[in-house]
Amino acid sequence: MALSTTFWIQLLGVIFGLFMLYLSFLKFKRRELKSIEFWVWFVLWVLMLLVALFPYVLDPIIAPLNFYRRLDFFVVLGFFVLLSLGFYNYTLARRLEEKMERIVRKVAFEEHNDGKK
Repeated sequence: MALSTTFWIQLLGVIFGLFMLYLSFLKFKRRELKSIEFWVWFVLWVLMLLVALFPYVLDPIIAPLNFYRRLDFFVVLGFFVLLSLGFYNYTLARRLEEKMERIVRKVAFEEHNDGKK
Protein backbone atom coordinates (compact mmCIF):
# COMPACT_ATOMS: atom_id res chain seq x y z
CA MET A 1 0.00 0.00 0.00
CA ALA A 2 1.57 3.28 -1.15
CA LEU A 3 1.13 6.38 0.93
CA SER A 4 -0.04 9.51 -0.84
CA THR A 5 1.96 12.68 -1.28
CA THR A 6 -0.59 14.48 0.89
CA PHE A 7 0.22 12.14 3.76
CA TRP A 8 3.93 12.94 3.54
CA ILE A 9 3.30 16.68 3.37
CA GLN A 10 1.03 16.44 6.40
CA LEU A 11 3.60 14.34 8.26
CA LEU A 12 6.35 16.86 7.51
CA GLY A 13 4.05 19.68 8.62
CA VAL A 14 3.33 17.93 11.91
CA ILE A 15 7.00 17.15 12.55
CA PHE A 16 7.98 20.74 11.74
CA GLY A 17 5.19 22.16 13.93
CA LEU A 18 6.16 19.97 16.89
CA PHE A 19 9.83 20.86 16.46
CA MET A 20 9.02 24.58 16.37
CA LEU A 21 6.81 24.24 19.46
CA TYR A 22 9.71 22.58 21.26
CA LEU A 23 12.18 25.20 20.02
CA SER A 24 9.87 28.03 21.12
CA PHE A 25 9.55 26.42 24.55
CA LEU A 26 13.35 26.14 24.85
CA LYS A 27 13.80 29.79 23.87
CA PHE A 28 11.19 30.78 26.47
CA LYS A 29 12.90 28.75 29.20
CA ARG A 30 16.26 30.34 28.32
CA ARG A 31 14.54 33.72 28.64
CA GLU A 32 15.18 34.52 24.99
CA LEU A 33 11.43 35.00 24.46
CA LYS A 34 9.11 37.00 26.66
CA SER A 35 5.90 35.39 27.88
CA ILE A 36 3.66 37.15 25.37
CA GLU A 37 6.04 36.31 22.51
CA PHE A 38 6.07 32.68 23.54
CA TRP A 39 2.26 32.50 23.59
CA VAL A 40 1.96 34.18 20.20
CA TRP A 41 4.38 31.68 18.69
CA PHE A 42 2.73 28.81 20.55
CA VAL A 43 -0.68 29.70 19.09
CA LEU A 44 0.78 30.08 15.59
CA TRP A 45 2.52 26.68 15.75
CA VAL A 46 -0.61 24.98 17.09
CA LEU A 47 -2.64 26.54 14.26
CA MET A 48 -0.08 25.26 11.79
CA LEU A 49 -0.34 21.78 13.31
CA LEU A 50 -4.12 21.87 13.05
CA VAL A 51 -3.98 22.97 9.41
CA ALA A 52 -1.44 20.22 8.68
CA LEU A 53 -3.70 17.61 10.28
CA PHE A 54 -7.01 18.95 8.97
CA PRO A 55 -6.27 20.86 5.74
CA TYR A 56 -9.90 20.81 4.59
CA VAL A 57 -10.78 23.50 7.17
CA LEU A 58 -9.17 26.01 4.77
CA ASP A 59 -11.49 25.12 1.89
CA PRO A 60 -13.98 27.94 2.68
CA ILE A 61 -11.09 30.42 2.41
CA ILE A 62 -9.36 28.86 -0.59
CA ALA A 63 -12.40 28.24 -2.81
CA PRO A 64 -13.48 31.90 -3.19
CA LEU A 65 -9.89 32.84 -4.04
CA ASN A 66 -9.96 30.38 -6.98
CA PHE A 67 -6.94 28.37 -5.90
CA TYR A 68 -7.04 24.88 -7.37
CA ARG A 69 -4.96 23.30 -4.64
CA ARG A 70 -4.31 24.11 -1.01
CA LEU A 71 -0.57 24.04 -1.64
CA ASP A 72 -0.90 26.91 -4.14
CA PHE A 73 -2.53 28.97 -1.39
CA PHE A 74 0.34 28.22 1.00
CA VAL A 75 2.97 29.13 -1.59
CA VAL A 76 1.35 32.52 -2.20
CA LEU A 77 0.84 33.05 1.53
CA GLY A 78 4.50 32.09 2.12
CA PHE A 79 5.68 34.73 -0.35
CA PHE A 80 3.58 37.35 1.41
CA VAL A 81 4.97 36.37 4.80
CA LEU A 82 8.57 36.33 3.57
CA LEU A 83 8.24 39.71 1.89
CA SER A 84 6.64 41.16 5.02
CA LEU A 85 9.38 39.76 7.25
CA GLY A 86 12.05 41.06 4.89
CA PHE A 87 10.55 44.55 4.99
CA TYR A 88 10.21 44.39 8.78
CA ASN A 89 13.86 43.29 9.16
CA TYR A 90 14.98 46.08 6.84
CA THR A 91 13.13 48.73 8.86
CA LEU A 92 14.52 47.36 12.13
CA ALA A 93 18.07 47.36 10.76
CA ARG A 94 17.61 50.89 9.44
CA ARG A 95 16.31 52.11 12.82
CA LEU A 96 19.25 50.46 14.64
CA GLU A 97 21.68 52.01 12.18
CA GLU A 98 20.27 55.46 12.87
CA LYS A 99 20.43 54.93 16.65
CA MET A 100 24.03 53.72 16.44
CA GLU A 101 24.95 56.73 14.32
CA ARG A 102 23.44 59.11 16.90
CA ILE A 103 25.29 57.34 19.74
CA VAL A 104 28.61 57.36 17.88
CA ARG A 105 28.22 61.07 17.10
CA LYS A 106 27.37 61.81 20.73
CA VAL A 107 30.38 59.84 22.06
CA ALA A 108 32.70 61.42 19.48
CA PHE A 109 31.43 64.88 20.39
CA GLU A 110 31.89 64.22 24.12
CA GLU A 111 35.41 62.85 23.60
CA HIS A 112 36.28 65.84 21.42
CA ASN A 113 35.01 68.26 24.07
CA ASP A 114 36.81 66.37 26.90
CA GLY A 115 40.10 66.67 24.98
CA LYS A 116 39.80 70.48 24.81
CA LYS A 117 39.49 70.88 28.59
